[in-house]
Amino acid sequence: MINSLRGDLNKTLLNIGFLGAVLLTALLCFTAPTYHDLATDRSYSVFESFFSFKREFIESDQQFASLNVFQNGLGGYITMFLPIIVAFPFMVSFCAERNSGLMRFTISRTGCLRYYLSKFLSVLIGGGLAAMLGYALYGLVVYGFFPNINTYELDEFYYEMHPDSQTVEVLKMLLSAFIYGAVTTLPAFLISSFSRNPYLITCVPFLMVYIWNTAINKLVLKAWETEDYELSEKLYDFQPDSARQLVYITEWNESAQRIVLFNTALVVGVIVLFSVIMNLRKDRGV
Repeated sequence: MINSLRGDLNKTLLNIGFLGAVLLTALLCFTAPTYHDLATDRSYSVFESFFSFKREFIESDQQFASLNVFQNGLGGYITMFLPIIVAFPFMVSFCAERNSGLMRFTISRTGCLRYYLSKFLSVLIGGGLAAMLGYALYGLVVYGFFPNINTYELDEFYYEMHPDSQTVEVLKMLLSAFIYGAVTTLPAFLISSFSRNPYLITCVPFLMVYIWNTAINKLVLKAWETEDYELSEKLYDFQPDSARQLVYITEWNESAQRIVLFNTALVVGVIVLFSVIMNLRKDRGV
């Protein structure tokens, strides 16, 4: 199992798809909104902030603190396109292995269960690392351009909301990005069990997440209209990016239970369905 996982990780991480996923993740982080102008009710992305504001203004508003800008990086368009991006690392090697017929020999040598688990773990690790490293690359640029949070006047409320040190907060954000990237690869991984078309493997998850996110947002708006705020809070726990919140769970309340159970069911459900679909195929997916 260890040898199979090592080989799959080498295939997943040592290819152009992984490098492309890291760079695309970093670029998309710059589309995240980082400053909201109350006077004009307009939001500015990180990229726009580079060219729209003078240094004096940036140093006068806490929204531009590097820690805050870094934290906002996983918003914006990345929530929409990450399912496509994190599929690149495993898709390149997996499709090549299947189309060349190598999969048949690998399964006969390692066994079905070991092969499925090895692929599953390598997909999770590859997607997680792609998202985390891309996010970290974005963070390096942000910390080089935007002021440190300590240069602003901070009140007691800020320290109450941020009890951890900056280092701990950054590590939590990076871990959150890893978990988010890992879970986001699951739809593409599932589709690869019955399709060898790389376009379907990458584009269908995008549509799935888009429809999923849109449906949740519409249900939330409907709950607000009927003043059912309890339902709207519950719905937030089932959004596609809810895995990001796993790192920030501090107490085992109902919201934490929903997030953990939902993402656990998603992970277990995908590996079970992948195994069942592959076993139902006489060619084992080749």
